[in-house]
Amino acid sequence: MARPARPERKSELLSAILDYLMDKTLAELTFRSLAEGLGVSSYVLVYHFGHREQLVNEIIGSIESRLDSIRATDVRDIDRDAWRAFLLESWRWTMAQRNRHLARLEFEATAQDIVAAVPRGAAQDDYRMLHGKARDWLMLQGIVEEFAENDARLFTAAFYGLQFDFVVMNQTEEASKAFELMMLVFFNNLDRRLATDGEHT
Repeated sequence: MARPARPERKSELLSAILDYLMDKTLAELTFRSLAEGLGVSSYVLVYHFGHREQLVNEIIGSIESRLDSIRATDVRDIDRDAWRAFLLESWRWTMAQRNRHLARLEFEATAQDIVAAVPRGAAQDDYRMLHGKARDWLMLQGIVEEFAENDARLFTAAFYGLQFDFVVMNQTEEASKAFELMMLVFFNNLDRRLATDGEHT
């Protein structure tokens, strides 16, 4: 039976859908299986999400919203402590078991996107966004563009790679130690480049 429309209903459904997907994949997701799992009618899902592709977009968009704070931040307003704090906050998010599975779904959607007839493109956009923020931030610290570009690429790859490490291996302590080392290397490399007094070699 259809319920009266409420503005928060879609948000409530999306939260329940994310919980439902903790031990499932996007590949096996259908409106029918989801409706049965949530105890709602398929009509309710169609009403709020339209079709399966739109539903998947909403799911992944919700997961990717964790990057909204850095996406909306002007790197000119981020000092070293603020940049470090953002990295730590993002890593702590990843370390929660629920979020490990959300990251798993995000990686799955990214892999599907590579061969999709009409790619979502959001994963590539997020990767470019984080790389661009890191590059621009490094340049503001005094690193020349060529080196800032390379250092930001390495940073972004390591940042995503360590998330993938935790998703696959589920070893919180080991992954966190590697993350701490990644941050140490990143900031030490920044200091080393700045210490060359303009040569940046």
